[in-house]
Amino acid sequence: MRMTCLGLSILCGLTSFAIQAKSDAREVLRVHTTERAEIQRLAGRYGHLMVSPEKGIVVFDAPAWERDRLRAEGFDLEVDALATEALQNQPAMLPSQKAGIPGYTCYRTVTETYARIDQLAAQHPDLASIIDIGDSWEKSALGGSNGADVRVLKITNSAVAGPKPILFVMTAIHAREYTTAELNLRFAEYLLDRYGSDADATWVLDHHEVHLLIQSNPDGRRKAETGLSWRKNTNQGYCGTTSNTRGADLNRNWPFKWGQVAGGSSGSPCAETYRGPSSASEPETTATLDYVRSLFADRRGPGDTDAAPLDTSGIFLDIHSYSPSVLWPWGWSENAAPNALGLEHLARRFAWFNGYDAYQSVGLYATDGTTDDTVYGELGVPAYTFEMGTAFFESCASFESSIYPDNLQALLYAARTVRAPYQLPMGPEARQVQTLPDMPVTGDSITLTAIIDDSRSSTYQVGVGAQNIASANAYVGTPPWQAGASPMAMQASDGSFNATAETVQASVNTATLPPGKTLVYVQGQDASGALGAVSAGFVQVFDPSSLATVQGSVRHIASNDPVSGATITVAARTAQSAVDGSFSRRIEAGTVDVSVTAPGYEPWSQTNVVAAGGQTISVQPRLYAYCSLAESDAESGAGAWTTVGSGWAIVQPNAVTPTRAWNESPAGTYGNNANLQLVSPMVSASGMDQVSLSFRSWCDTEAGYDYGHVDVSTNNGGSWTQDVFTCNGDPQWRDVRIDLPQLAGATQVKVRFRFTSDSSEVDDGWYVDDIRLLAGGQACRDAQIPAAGAEVFADGFE
Repeated sequence: MRMTCLGLSILCGLTSFAIQAKSDAREVLRVHTTERAEIQRLAGRYGHLMVSPEKGIVVFDAPAWERDRLRAEGFDLEVDALATEALQNQPAMLPSQKAGIPGYTCYRTVTETYARIDQLAAQHPDLASIIDIGDSWEKSALGGSNGADVRVLKITNSAVAGPKPILFVMTAIHAREYTTAELNLRFAEYLLDRYGSDADATWVLDHHEVHLLIQSNPDGRRKAETGLSWRKNTNQGYCGTTSNTRGADLNRNWPFKWGQVAGGSSGSPCAETYRGPSSASEPETTATLDYVRSLFADRRGPGDTDAAPLDTSGIFLDIHSYSPSVLWPWGWSENAAPNALGLEHLARRFAWFNGYDAYQSVGLYATDGTTDDTVYGELGVPAYTFEMGTAFFESCASFESSIYPDNLQALLYAARTVRAPYQLPMGPEARQVQTLPDMPVTGDSITLTAIIDDSRSSTYQVGVGAQNIASANAYVGTPPWQAGASPMAMQASDGSFNATAETVQASVNTATLPPGKTLVYVQGQDASGALGAVSAGFVQVFDPSSLATVQGSVRHIASNDPVSGATITVAARTAQSAVDGSFSRRIEAGTVDVSVTAPGYEPWSQTNVVAAGGQTISVQPRLYAYCSLAESDAESGAGAWTTVGSGWAIVQPNAVTPTRAWNESPAGTYGNNANLQLVSPMVSASGMDQVSLSFRSWCDTEAGYDYGHVDVSTNNGGSWTQDVFTCNGDPQWRDVRIDLPQLAGATQVKVRFRFTSDSSEVDDGWYVDDIRLLAGGQACRDAQIPAAGAEVFADGFE
């Protein structure tokens, strides 16, 4: 998280070793102020701030003893009791959890991260390699088994010669920001797992390099893995050898404008934003800085107003949490950076994917010695900070449902535009490149389709807007930036280019294609003449004798009713079952595994299915349904669901399936200081496992202040595990699914949907629909064993 210490007075430097002896228990405080100088004082002392200028509220966590100190200084504040409870009561290991961060199965530890990247490098030796760029403070200062290497995972196809443009992504420089490292690791897994099958992942790794510093602060992260709200590294030379506020803020230790901005960082060793005794004083900083300088050429002059040339390549990303935003330089000055137009435009493209606010870094308060200002300031490379989510210890459900998928798309866009990041975002993005049929045989005519879209920006800066599409070209085999690329004009599917997003198409003769798999690149151009981000698709022409067909019907094992909408995966090819349960999928001949997933059913699989060339193989999946423990689709009334507080009721919003949903403020906007609950009946999961909760969520709340929460209980509501899911500021329908292993076997299960708001600013509220608490396991399956004499067994054989 971008934070500052604004040491404007003696007060900003009062933290001392004596103070550190007090309790380390932390509270979440809400200070009422709109004064920029006061906000900067708070930022300088406490680091992480969520600032709402329109509300006049600043929210941050601090040691409990700071509350009285702030009041003595005249600040108007209160304790956020709910947020404090969540901060102080970090969850224990879940029943099914054997390793990792207690209570957070989705986030891998430093040890697990390093083991995983070693595994990825071993599995993909031509695509991935590990680079040891230096040591953490504990390893360099204490030696022995202390500390860790600072390691970069480099991903590119080593068989394709360079030089190649570079995307560098660093995460977890602030240790407690759980979501960031996991996003970066999953980004690596996404690219490597899909190389050769996903066209965009393939060409990106062929022609670009992706460098991922996943654990930028491994010593601090290991402290945070215990539940401590740890931000800095663990340097024992600052603030005492055992203090929980020791160390330097690694994102105030970089050299550009280090210590030069009034209030841009703190000179107090115990402060959260302590910048260190000198720039790059910390080994983690030196290692990362030297590595970044080795990657990118210096394209910017020495003056603050010198712009980098527009053909500069490369992108630098520093991923943080929390306070949903995309930030671009400068953070040290309110003046616009010399490449402000290009920096802002790419930021707003990123913000379209993750739904965050986009603004210049200095927007809330000034900073110095930061990563993004240094990389852009020294080298001219476009550099950004992402702030993800609404908590340091973000729930896994929130991470899985929105933070990971939305920010993954932003990272993929960065990977596709890194060749010309000041230019390509100015043009329309190509996406959804497809060929029909997807497995053509010799003699087929292929239709290539794509979408060319200039509308995907969070907002447009003054003087820049979405342009109509002017043209699109396809390039078979050779990307458009390489010599020898031959453009093939694509046509607008509706007959004319006259909109900011167009579906385009072209016919491809299979006789002109080489044997094997061919990449076809697509690029669009808008009415201003700007070219946009490239996307690609695979075309592979098959000999008919090399293909087989797998077909069958997906049905419920007990009733034999068809299961429609199931996803059938055969050798990485997919099909969907029809209304009658039937499916058919053309595949390459061979021995394959077949798997089936469907909402409301346990997964099914069959291995080692022999599919010979020219043959049609019958596979008949029979699925066990999950057992319903509690549900509400809001169509047939409340049933046994109950409410606490005056609020939750069934309403008829404009967009929900089919007509009704639950809402906590049926009369309109919600009220201030709300705490409203929708509670399920008590149910039993005895003899069951694979417990999950699914629902649809529309969360139109003030981001960062008003929340929807999901809590679960195993003792009939006597106590609750809070925030297995949270939402805020997300006004769109999302399908949410939460695994709840802590409910397995419990006999007094309840779930509740809880809505809370603060003392100002209201919105439409939280809509919840299609609630289903499901479980599988032997007790559930036993109730569905088909009658004797059934012709098809659960393994799919007839």
